[in-house]
Amino acid sequence: MTHYGGLRFSESESRFYAEDGHQVQLTPMQHQLMEMFFLSPTHSLTKSEICAALWPKKPDASETLYTLIKRLKPVIEQHSDLKIESDRGKAYELKIK
Repeated sequence: MTHYGGLRFSESESRFYAEDGHQVQLTPMQHQLMEMFFLSPTHSLTKSEICAALWPKKPDASETLYTLIKRLKPVIEQHSDLKIESDRGKAYELKIK
């Protein structure tokens, strides 16, 4: 189990848990993105890395990514001490508040 900022990721179950042990409910895309953040050694990902992994056939997934991040932020902040910060649309980082 991987721990970061009050959130736990069970690779064997492929699930995220809050500190209180309750499973954090994420959409499939939110889950994929959070898994990418957790498995990244720096907890940061470039915009192009995310788009290539989540929407490989979409020529420009910028708006889709923006919407995904916007909807994921409150869920993560509600269940952990983490926040997602952007680097002017070039990269995103999962940071401890």
